[in-house]
Amino acid sequence: MLKNALFAVSVAQSIVLGASIMALAPHFLFDTRIGHSREVIFAGDGVRLAGQTDYPEQRTPPSGFPLLFLLLNTGCNTRDDAAELAEVGVSEGFAVFRWDRRGTGRSGASGAGSATQDAVAAYETALRQPQINRREVIIVAQGSGSGLFGSAYALFARVQPPRAALLLGSLLDPQAIQSLDTRVHIIQGEHDWNPWMVYSQAACRAHRQLYPHGATYTMLPGLDHDMMSHDPLLPGFHPLMRGAVADWLRLAAAR
Repeated sequence: MLKNALFAVSVAQSIVLGASIMALAPHFLFDTRIGHSREVIFAGDGVRLAGQTDYPEQRTPPSGFPLLFLLLNTGCNTRDDAAELAEVGVSEGFAVFRWDRRGTGRSGASGAGSATQDAVAAYETALRQPQINRREVIIVAQGSGSGLFGSAYALFARVQPPRAALLLGSLLDPQAIQSLDTRVHIIQGEHDWNPWMVYSQAACRAHRQLYPHGATYTMLPGLDHDMMSHDPLLPGFHPLMRGAVADWLRLAAAR
């Protein structure tokens, strides 16, 4: 009897889990086939850096692919840490530029030099890549990457103002976000240690009061700052986060 009862509970749990996964399926089933990747070597701030440009499988548009340029969070040091975001971007028809930070991956190591200048050099390199429409660039800044982007926006804009910025787990409060003279969208977890009412809602309000570009946000219920999945069956970013990124990129590409 006990074995039968335990088996029934196990079956019931499997049915519930399966139903949950199917309900989330639209948020994590992407066509993630990368057509090809191009290895890139470039000069950072006194250091040799390495990265790659990922291209969608479809034919190159006449004006080139729109580009996602990634500024990752602390702890995401190599291009491999950007694989998920690259997959989502490619699935929505974007080329994606990602690189190894100094001292990691295939990049050289140097004790001296500026991480900000490295990032600006990477941005310059990304815009020079073949098959790219440099007028259709979106900078995706995650966590501490949003802080770097906010503090150095003028340096990036001097190279080429981005068409838009997508901030994931933004660290820019209503004052700091005013440095971004471009269209902005923020994706933030409900349980982020930075309250979404300030870093998303109020930040967008402050940005809209200053600029006409538009500032919007998505608050993802139940998720924390990193917006990762804690389900062993769904490793990496939470499906809701992947879906929110894909949905916004789709809208941005259509405008």
